[in-house]
Amino acid sequence: MAKVPYINYKEMKPFYTVDEVAELFKMSKQALREKCEEYEVAPRRNEIGEWGFVTYDVRKLHNLLYHEDRGSERAKEDDPWS
Repeated sequence: MAKVPYINYKEMKPFYTVDEVAELFKMSKQALREKCEEYEVAPRRNEIGEWGFVTYDVRKLHNLLYHEDRGSERAKEDDPWS
């Protein structure tokens, strides 16, 4: 999976559809689904029936994925055999 891009949390909308989050994170919907299941972040329905994520959940998932990426980079830097 490619690195999760930087997101300015101050400019976020209150709600993102599943498609918008996949695009925002530069990942497929299937990859997003797997990460959501792994980190127990579930989409919700908004008041007009769309499935997606509130800002809090997008930020939480982004933070987890961002640190997951950074952790793998650090592990490579700390591995004398890499």
